[in-house]
Amino acid sequence: MNFVLDTLRNFLQDELLYRIVLIVITILLSFFVSKFLGFIIKKIIKPFVQRTRTEIDDLLVNISGTAIYRLAFLGGIYLALILFEKGIKSDSKFLDKPLIKYYPFFENLIFIVEIILFIVFIIILLNISFKVINIIFDWYAQKINAQDDRNLSGSLFPLIKKVSKILLFILAFAVVLAKLKIDISAFVVSLGVGSLAIALAAQESISNMISGFIIMIDRPFRIGDRIRYADNQVGDVVEIGIRSTKIQDFDNNIVVIPNNEIVKSRLVNITYPTTLTRVVVDVGVAYGSDLKKVKETLLKATEDDPALSKEKSPEVYFMNFGAYSLDFRLVAFTDHYSNAWEMQCRLREKIYELLNSEKIEIPFPQTVIHKAKD
Repeated sequence: MNFVLDTLRNFLQDELLYRIVLIVITILLSFFVSKFLGFIIKKIIKPFVQRTRTEIDDLLVNISGTAIYRLAFLGGIYLALILFEKGIKSDSKFLDKPLIKYYPFFENLIFIVEIILFIVFIIILLNISFKVINIIFDWYAQKINAQDDRNLSGSLFPLIKKVSKILLFILAFAVVLAKLKIDISAFVVSLGVGSLAIALAAQESISNMISGFIIMIDRPFRIGDRIRYADNQVGDVVEIGIRSTKIQDFDNNIVVIPNNEIVKSRLVNITYPTTLTRVVVDVGVAYGSDLKKVKETLLKATEDDPALSKEKSPEVYFMNFGAYSLDFRLVAFTDHYSNAWEMQCRLREKIYELLNSEKIEIPFPQTVIHKAKD
């Protein structure tokens, strides 16, 4: 190897040209080495990995192939730069002093190129890290069937991805500043003071953001769930954001509630743990009615209802001796809460028709007054 280099050096008879040619040769060699590594990954490692059952290793190999190619080529350029720096500082065969003495600007040029290579290296690592984060979370989401849970696929996982990328970017920025030998202590102190000022000025928004994280992690409800919230209002959750949660009520209006209020309030999740929903119809019949016949009539009203659940049978309860009626309650079940209102309406209509056909009276409110005799 030394013989080849000495032959090349004697042939060129120019120290600067010799160093430039060495740089070119080193970069070309690194290019071919990177291509060779990419070929090995593509033709040997990738077919082997494709035989496994999981897909995550295939995706990681695809990323690593491109990453290794770029990093190997970048490493070759950095090696050429080191050799050039070492060569211009060493004694020259054709000059009475090292090249750096003739070209002092090379020192600054080498420093600038080195910084550029370092920044490119950090950018490549960031790009790889971002892709790996996406692959890992997408793979995990697929593993736990997160697509069936819009709260995970639509809110939590994208949010965690963004936060992870922001943290990586901040770390990379700090590393670059350290490489440039810039004192970041003042920057950190300023950032801390600024963060404190922002936190005090926007404490309500920060509180809502923290509450949003709690909702996404604790998951008291999910996107698509029907919940009962403040003042006994009912609606469907359509979006869980960082600052607020959007709920669609029965008038098709969107109610925006700050996450901080939701965390503090008492909620009833109608959907969880099952969509099975109770449908209640209260009926009053006249005193003197046949109790057994009333129960049979109310149960008959549930027969052949398209929304009636097969999981639980309907029941009828004698609730109370009312002021002017005997109070009964029909309790039926439907498999999904969206059917509850229509089913309740159908049952009332059917009960009214059956009670009329069975000559069972539905009494009006009435008051009996007894006149005292003289």
